[in-house]
Amino acid sequence: MDENAEHQKEFLTPEAPQKGQEAEKKRTGKSGVSKYAPAIIWLTMVFFVGMVLGNMLWLLTADVLAFGREDRAVEVTIADGDTLKDISNTLARQGLVEFPGLFRLYAKLSGKAILFLPGTYSLNTKYDYPALAKVLSSGTVRRDILLPSP
Repeated sequence: MDENAEHQKEFLTPEAPQKGQEAEKKRTGKSGVSKYAPAIIWLTMVFFVGMVLGNMLWLLTADVLAFGREDRAVEVTIADGDTLKDISNTLARQGLVEFPGLFRLYAKLSGKAILFLPGTYSLNTKYDYPALAKVLSSGTVRRDILLPSP
C-alpha cells in the first residue's frame, strides 16, 4: 500500500508549472508587468531629456558662433552711461545676438564687459560673440559720424 499511497499523492499534488508558464513568470513581476518596463521607461526618458538638452546646446552654440544668420550690416550706438544689460539688449534688438543674457555671460567671463566703449559702431549680423566684443571694446567707431559737417 505504500506504493499506492505515494502514487496517489503524486496525482493529488498540484501540477508543476509547465515550461512556458515558468518563463512567463520570470519575465513579469507580481503585478504582471514586465520586469524590463522600468528600464525601458528610464532609457526613454534619458533619450528625450538628452534630445532637449542637445537642442538647447545647439541653439546657444549657434548664437555664440553666429551660425545661420543673414549677412547684413547694422549700426549700433552705445551711449556713455549704457550698462552691459543695455548693450546686450541693443544688440538683440538689432539682430546681432539672439540671447542677450548669454552675451552678457560671455562678456563677463571673457573680461570684455568692462572694456566696451561708447560710440556708434558698424557691425555685421555674421559677427560671432568674440568679434562683437572685440569691436565694441576697440573704440573703432564710424568716422563719418564723428566728423563735423561742412
